[in-house]
Amino acid sequence: MKIFNWNLKDKLPIEDKSLVICLGAFETLHLGHYELFKNAFDYKKDHPEFKSAILVFKNPIKANNVIEKKAFQLKTRLYTLEALKFDYTFIVETNDEIKNISASNFVDALKLNNIKTVSCGLDYCFGFNKTGDINLLKKNFEVLIASLKKVNKQKISSTLINELISEGNVDAINKLLLEKYALIVNADHFKFAWPSKINKLKPGIYVVNAVIKNIEYHGLCLVSKFNENELDLNNILYLLDIETIPSKYDEIFIEFLGTIRYIEIQKDNKISNQDIDIAIGYFKTIQN
Repeated sequence: MKIFNWNLKDKLPIEDKSLVICLGAFETLHLGHYELFKNAFDYKKDHPEFKSAILVFKNPIKANNVIEKKAFQLKTRLYTLEALKFDYTFIVETNDEIKNISASNFVDALKLNNIKTVSCGLDYCFGFNKTGDINLLKKNFEVLIASLKKVNKQKISSTLINELISEGNVDAINKLLLEKYALIVNADHFKFAWPSKINKLKPGIYVVNAVIKNIEYHGLCLVSKFNENELDLNNILYLLDIETIPSKYDEIFIEFLGTIRYIEIQKDNKISNQDIDIAIGYFKTIQN
Protein backbone atom coordinates (compact mmCIF):
# COMPACT_ATOMS: atom_id res chain seq x y z
CA MET A 1 0.00 0.00 0.00
CA LYS A 2 1.33 3.42 -0.97
CA ILE A 3 0.55 6.30 1.37
CA PHE A 4 0.39 9.95 0.32
CA ASN A 5 -0.23 13.10 2.33
CA TRP A 6 -2.63 15.20 0.27
CA ASN A 7 -3.86 18.78 0.49
CA LEU A 8 -6.86 18.14 -1.80
CA LYS A 9 -5.29 20.38 -4.43
CA ASP A 10 -2.11 18.94 -5.87
CA LYS A 11 -1.58 16.26 -8.47
CA LEU A 12 -0.08 13.25 -6.69
CA PRO A 13 2.75 11.17 -8.24
CA ILE A 14 0.47 8.31 -9.27
CA GLU A 15 1.15 6.47 -12.51
CA ASP A 16 -2.10 4.49 -12.57
CA LYS A 17 -4.68 6.01 -14.89
CA SER A 18 -7.85 4.74 -13.23
CA LEU A 19 -8.69 4.63 -9.52
CA VAL A 20 -11.76 3.56 -7.59
CA ILE A 21 -11.80 5.45 -4.29
CA CYS A 22 -13.67 4.93 -1.01
CA LEU A 23 -15.02 8.15 0.49
CA GLY A 24 -16.19 8.63 4.07
CA ALA A 25 -15.09 10.03 7.41
CA PHE A 26 -13.27 6.85 8.55
CA GLU A 27 -12.63 7.99 12.12
CA THR A 28 -13.14 4.31 12.82
CA LEU A 29 -13.17 1.34 10.44
CA HIS A 30 -16.30 -0.71 11.04
CA LEU A 31 -18.63 -3.22 9.38
CA GLY A 32 -20.62 -0.45 7.72
CA HIS A 33 -17.47 0.73 6.00
CA TYR A 34 -16.68 -2.78 4.83
CA GLU A 35 -19.74 -2.64 2.59
CA LEU A 36 -18.26 0.22 0.58
CA PHE A 37 -14.77 -1.34 0.69
CA LYS A 38 -16.22 -4.54 -0.77
CA ASN A 39 -17.92 -2.56 -3.53
CA ALA A 40 -14.56 -1.03 -4.46
CA PHE A 41 -12.68 -4.34 -4.34
CA ASP A 42 -15.36 -6.13 -6.39
CA TYR A 43 -15.26 -3.32 -8.94
CA LYS A 44 -11.47 -3.60 -9.15
CA LYS A 45 -11.76 -7.35 -9.69
CA ASP A 46 -14.14 -6.76 -12.61
CA HIS A 47 -11.98 -3.93 -13.98
CA PRO A 48 -8.32 -5.08 -13.72
CA GLU A 49 -7.03 -1.75 -15.03
CA PHE A 50 -8.26 -0.03 -11.84
CA LYS A 51 -6.42 0.41 -8.53
CA SER A 52 -8.14 0.86 -5.15
CA ALA A 53 -7.75 3.96 -2.99
CA ILE A 54 -9.20 5.45 0.17
CA LEU A 55 -9.30 9.03 1.47
CA VAL A 56 -8.65 9.33 5.23
CA PHE A 57 -8.89 12.48 7.32
CA LYS A 58 -6.54 12.70 10.31
CA ASN A 59 -9.30 14.23 12.45
CA PRO A 60 -13.08 14.24 12.03
CA ILE A 61 -15.05 17.35 11.05
CA LYS A 62 -18.40 17.88 12.77
CA ALA A 63 -20.64 20.94 12.33
CA ASN A 64 -17.78 22.44 10.29
CA ASN A 65 -15.43 22.19 13.28
CA VAL A 66 -12.26 20.11 13.42
CA ILE A 67 -12.54 17.66 16.33
CA GLU A 68 -9.17 17.16 17.98
CA LYS A 69 -10.08 14.04 19.97
CA LYS A 70 -10.99 10.94 18.04
CA ALA A 71 -11.60 7.22 18.50
CA PHE A 72 -8.46 5.87 16.80
CA GLN A 73 -4.92 6.88 16.05
CA LEU A 74 -4.10 7.27 12.38
CA LYS A 75 -1.45 4.54 12.57
CA THR A 76 -3.85 1.84 13.80
CA ARG A 77 -6.23 2.73 10.96
CA LEU A 78 -3.39 2.45 8.46
CA TYR A 79 -2.55 -1.03 9.75
CA THR A 80 -6.14 -2.09 9.07
CA LEU A 81 -6.19 -0.55 5.59
CA GLU A 82 -2.93 -2.27 4.71
CA ALA A 83 -4.37 -5.60 5.87
CA LEU A 84 -7.35 -4.96 3.59
CA LYS A 85 -4.89 -4.56 0.69
CA PHE A 86 -5.76 -1.09 -0.54
CA ASP A 87 -3.36 0.07 -3.24
CA TYR A 88 -3.35 3.71 -2.09
CA THR A 89 -4.26 5.68 1.02
CA PHE A 90 -4.54 9.46 0.78
CA ILE A 91 -4.14 11.18 4.16
CA VAL A 92 -5.62 14.65 4.59
CA GLU A 93 -4.47 16.97 7.39
CA THR A 94 -7.71 18.45 8.72
CA ASN A 95 -7.47 22.24 9.00
CA ASP A 96 -9.48 25.39 8.24
CA GLU A 97 -8.57 25.32 4.55
CA ILE A 98 -9.64 21.70 4.18
CA LYS A 99 -12.90 22.04 6.09
CA ASN A 100 -13.85 25.07 3.96
CA ILE A 101 -13.07 23.53 0.58
CA SER A 102 -15.93 23.89 -1.88
CA ALA A 103 -17.71 20.81 -3.16
CA SER A 104 -16.71 21.63 -6.74
CA ASN A 105 -13.02 21.99 -5.80
CA PHE A 106 -13.18 18.65 -4.00
CA VAL A 107 -14.54 17.01 -7.15
CA ASP A 108 -11.86 18.69 -9.27
CA ALA A 109 -9.14 17.38 -6.93
CA LEU A 110 -10.43 13.83 -7.33
CA LYS A 111 -10.58 14.12 -11.12
CA LEU A 112 -7.05 15.57 -11.21
CA ASN A 113 -5.78 12.38 -9.56
CA ASN A 114 -7.36 9.88 -11.94
CA ILE A 115 -10.39 9.05 -9.80
CA LYS A 116 -12.93 7.51 -12.15
CA THR A 117 -15.18 5.62 -9.73
CA VAL A 118 -16.34 6.41 -6.19
CA SER A 119 -17.63 4.06 -3.49
CA CYS A 120 -19.56 5.72 -0.65
CA GLY A 121 -22.69 5.59 1.49
CA LEU A 122 -26.05 6.93 0.37
CA ASP A 123 -25.83 9.83 2.84
CA TYR A 124 -22.23 10.81 2.01
CA CYS A 125 -21.72 14.60 1.92
CA PHE A 126 -18.61 16.67 1.31
CA GLY A 127 -17.36 20.21 0.89
CA PHE A 128 -18.06 23.34 2.95
CA ASN A 129 -21.27 22.94 4.96
CA LYS A 130 -21.75 19.54 3.27
CA THR A 131 -23.01 21.12 0.06
CA GLY A 132 -21.80 18.19 -2.05
CA ASP A 133 -23.67 14.88 -2.18
CA ILE A 134 -23.93 11.74 -4.28
CA ASN A 135 -25.93 13.58 -6.95
CA LEU A 136 -22.93 15.83 -7.64
CA LEU A 137 -20.64 12.79 -7.58
CA LYS A 138 -22.83 11.01 -10.13
CA LYS A 139 -22.38 13.92 -12.54
CA ASN A 140 -18.62 13.38 -12.50
CA PHE A 141 -17.91 9.73 -11.63
CA GLU A 142 -19.34 6.27 -11.67
CA VAL A 143 -20.75 5.91 -8.13
CA LEU A 144 -21.08 2.70 -6.10
CA ILE A 145 -23.53 3.01 -3.20
CA ALA A 146 -22.97 0.84 -0.11
CA SER A 147 -25.95 -0.64 1.68
CA LEU A 148 -26.65 0.59 5.21
CA LYS A 149 -25.57 -1.68 8.09
CA LYS A 150 -27.45 -1.58 11.40
CA VAL A 151 -27.16 -3.24 14.79
CA ASN A 152 -30.25 -3.35 17.02
CA LYS A 153 -31.95 -1.05 14.47
CA GLN A 154 -29.21 1.56 14.96
CA LYS A 155 -26.84 2.63 12.19
CA ILE A 156 -23.28 1.43 12.71
CA SER A 157 -21.23 4.61 12.93
CA SER A 158 -18.15 6.16 14.52
CA THR A 159 -20.52 8.06 16.82
CA LEU A 160 -21.92 4.77 18.12
CA ILE A 161 -18.43 3.33 18.59
CA ASN A 162 -17.29 6.43 20.51
CA GLU A 163 -20.27 5.96 22.82
CA LEU A 164 -19.27 2.33 23.40
CA ILE A 165 -15.68 3.44 24.14
CA SER A 166 -16.93 5.79 26.86
CA GLU A 167 -18.98 2.89 28.26
CA GLY A 168 -16.01 0.51 28.15
CA ASN A 169 -18.04 -2.03 26.18
CA VAL A 170 -15.10 -3.73 24.46
CA ASP A 171 -17.12 -6.78 23.40
CA ALA A 172 -19.64 -4.62 21.53
CA ILE A 173 -16.91 -2.44 20.02
CA ASN A 174 -15.02 -5.44 18.66
CA LYS A 175 -18.18 -6.89 17.10
CA LEU A 176 -18.59 -3.69 15.06
CA LEU A 177 -14.96 -3.04 14.05
CA LEU A 178 -13.07 -4.68 11.19
CA GLU A 179 -10.20 -5.34 13.61
CA LYS A 180 -10.14 -5.31 17.40
CA TYR A 181 -10.08 -2.04 19.32
CA ALA A 182 -6.44 -1.03 19.76
CA LEU A 183 -3.99 1.78 20.43
CA ILE A 184 -0.24 2.33 20.21
CA VAL A 185 1.77 3.60 23.19
CA ASN A 186 5.27 3.90 24.58
CA ALA A 187 5.63 2.58 28.11
CA ASP A 188 8.17 3.09 30.88
CA HIS A 189 8.36 -0.13 32.90
CA PHE A 190 4.90 -1.01 31.55
CA LYS A 191 3.36 2.30 32.66
CA PHE A 192 2.00 4.63 29.98
CA ALA A 193 -0.01 7.76 29.36
CA TRP A 194 -3.22 7.48 27.37
CA PRO A 195 -2.68 9.18 23.98
CA SER A 196 -3.81 12.77 24.51
CA LYS A 197 -5.91 13.10 21.35
CA ILE A 198 -7.63 9.72 21.63
CA ASN A 199 -10.96 9.31 23.40
CA LYS A 200 -10.27 7.40 26.57
CA LEU A 201 -11.72 3.98 27.24
CA LYS A 202 -13.81 3.80 30.41
CA PRO A 203 -11.50 3.26 33.41
CA GLY A 204 -11.22 -0.42 34.20
CA ILE A 205 -9.24 -3.64 33.89
CA TYR A 206 -9.18 -5.21 30.43
CA VAL A 207 -7.81 -8.40 28.89
CA VAL A 208 -5.32 -7.51 26.14
CA ASN A 209 -2.83 -8.70 23.60
CA ALA A 210 0.32 -6.60 23.24
CA VAL A 211 2.65 -6.66 20.25
CA ILE A 212 6.25 -5.53 20.88
CA LYS A 213 8.84 -5.84 18.11
CA ASN A 214 6.49 -8.15 16.16
CA ILE A 215 6.07 -10.57 19.08
CA GLU A 216 2.62 -10.99 20.62
CA TYR A 217 2.23 -11.19 24.39
CA HIS A 218 -0.85 -11.67 26.54
CA GLY A 219 -2.07 -10.03 29.71
CA LEU A 220 -4.23 -7.28 31.12
CA CYS A 221 -4.33 -3.51 31.21
CA LEU A 222 -5.34 -1.01 33.86
CA VAL A 223 -6.97 2.08 32.37
CA SER A 224 -6.69 4.45 35.31
CA LYS A 225 -9.60 6.54 36.57
CA PHE A 226 -7.54 8.96 38.62
CA ASN A 227 -5.19 10.98 36.42
CA GLU A 228 -4.11 14.34 37.80
CA ASN A 229 -2.40 15.05 34.48
CA GLU A 230 -3.20 13.31 31.20
CA LEU A 231 0.54 12.97 30.57
CA ASP A 232 1.05 10.99 33.79
CA LEU A 233 2.03 7.34 33.35
CA ASN A 234 -0.95 6.08 35.34
CA ASN A 235 -2.11 3.31 33.04
CA ILE A 236 -0.47 -0.08 33.52
CA LEU A 237 0.20 -3.01 31.21
CA TYR A 238 0.65 -6.37 32.95
CA LEU A 239 1.90 -9.10 30.61
CA LEU A 240 1.78 -12.74 31.64
CA ASP A 241 4.38 -14.15 29.26
CA ILE A 242 7.18 -11.61 28.88
CA GLU A 243 10.54 -11.89 30.64
CA THR A 244 12.16 -8.57 29.73
CA ILE A 245 11.17 -4.95 30.14
CA PRO A 246 10.81 -3.24 26.75
CA SER A 247 12.56 0.03 26.09
CA LYS A 248 10.49 3.14 26.64
CA TYR A 249 11.19 3.89 22.97
CA ASP A 250 9.57 0.66 21.77
CA GLU A 251 6.08 0.99 20.35
CA ILE A 252 3.54 -1.26 22.02
CA PHE A 253 0.42 -2.17 20.06
CA ILE A 254 -2.28 -2.94 22.63
CA GLU A 255 -5.32 -4.86 21.42
CA PHE A 256 -8.27 -4.93 23.84
CA LEU A 257 -10.05 -8.28 23.98
CA GLY A 258 -12.53 -8.03 26.84
CA THR A 259 -13.53 -6.35 30.08
CA ILE A 260 -12.72 -7.75 33.52
CA ARG A 261 -14.23 -4.93 35.60
CA TYR A 262 -14.71 -1.17 35.73
CA ILE A 263 -13.11 1.20 38.23
CA GLU A 264 -15.30 3.57 40.23
CA ILE A 265 -13.34 4.29 43.43
CA GLN A 266 -9.70 4.92 44.31
CA LYS A 267 -9.08 1.66 46.18
CA ASP A 268 -10.04 -0.35 43.09
CA ASN A 269 -7.66 1.59 40.84
CA LYS A 270 -5.09 -1.23 40.73
CA ILE A 271 -4.59 -4.69 39.27
CA SER A 272 -5.53 -7.40 41.77
CA ASN A 273 -4.58 -11.07 41.95
CA GLN A 274 -8.17 -11.88 41.07
CA ASP A 275 -7.86 -9.78 37.89
CA ILE A 276 -4.73 -11.72 36.94
CA ASP A 277 -6.45 -15.06 37.56
CA ILE A 278 -9.38 -14.00 35.38
CA ALA A 279 -7.01 -13.01 32.57
CA ILE A 280 -5.15 -16.32 32.82
CA GLY A 281 -8.47 -18.15 32.65
CA TYR A 282 -9.51 -16.11 29.62
CA PHE A 283 -6.42 -17.10 27.63
CA LYS A 284 -6.70 -20.75 28.69
CA THR A 285 -10.28 -20.76 27.42
CA ILE A 286 -9.46 -19.37 23.97
CA GLN A 287 -6.51 -21.77 23.62
CA ASN A 288 -8.79 -24.76 24.22
